[in-house]
Amino acid sequence: MIMMIFVTTTDSLTDEKLYEKAYSLIPEYRKTKADKMKMRENKLQTVTAGLLLNYAVGKWSIKTGEIDYKTDENLYEKVDIISLIEANNPYFDYEIVYNSQGKPYFLSNREIFFNISHSSNYVACVIGDRPVGIDIEKARKGRQNLAKRFFDISEAEWIKECDSDQRFFRIWTLKEAYGKATGQGVLDILDKIVYRLEKGKMKAYMCGLPQNFTIVEKEFDGFSLSVIQL
Repeated sequence: MIMMIFVTTTDSLTDEKLYEKAYSLIPEYRKTKADKMKMRENKLQTVTAGLLLNYAVGKWSIKTGEIDYKTDENLYEKVDIISLIEANNPYFDYEIVYNSQGKPYFLSNREIFFNISHSSNYVACVIGDRPVGIDIEKARKGRQNLAKRFFDISEAEWIKECDSDQRFFRIWTLKEAYGKATGQGVLDILDKIVYRLEKGKMKAYMCGLPQNFTIVEKEFDGFSLSVIQL
């Protein structure tokens, strides 16, 4: 299995000329989506997501084109907007369609899986050779009570130990990423997939049985990022 994770911010696109340049590079369907957004933050996220996915596909093409590339590697890269613009290649804007559950996939490149997430000024993308899901969230106050209502009791108690919003979002993003990877959505799996911290690493369980899918976690600038590859 191979998986590549890319993270960027929308910060530079507050410059109108740079935004116009970025906007000019994204596919028409994404321009239409951005035009419909009322909030400026959402427009920046949509445009940035288009650039980041194009970049990810380009990097994937290069990596998997190597004769001796590793097939059990997880790569992580933070990249700036300028680099995304400079690397943009329309060839890598693969056509996207959606299945009955609303999960996006490449129409003519179904052997490549991808997923996108954004929160505030951050946008993240994952691409891999097996189904993937990604979620990024900025920690916010007062979410522990939601854990009591929707999480497994072991998860809720772990969060309560430190009265921790960070712990809540660590679990939440893991559940969201799993729901996106499977296409089920987070609401359908909130109490079905259970995460436990064991020997410093998160382990997943369903019906009490350990799961062996890949989990990648990152924390930065008050954000929690979780990635799942099935």
